[in-house]
Amino acid sequence: MLELQGTYTASPNKRLIILAAPLRPVSGVWAEDIAALNEAFETPGGCEVRFRSPFGWMEGVLQEKNALRDRRRSFEGHVWFRPLTQGPADAVTVP
Repeated sequence: MLELQGTYTASPNKRLIILAAPLRPVSGVWAEDIAALNEAFETPGGCEVRFRSPFGWMEGVLQEKNALRDRRRSFEGHVWFRPLTQGPADAVTVP
């Protein structure tokens, strides 16, 4: 599982899209995450990812989507909130 360093916001339908080739050059954490995703997708197939959102940790499976017409290459997929596995005795846990 690849852990992304940036904080990303998924759309309300829990879909995450990360542009692999943004219009402007990027630097910092976003550039590192794109490089890690490019490396992970050197072999075909999906890639399990985990990342921080403003509402907590999320995980999911991303697929590489190649550019068609006016679209740019991207990594897309559905994500979900990580289930709670351990917590205080009074906290509700999800199996």
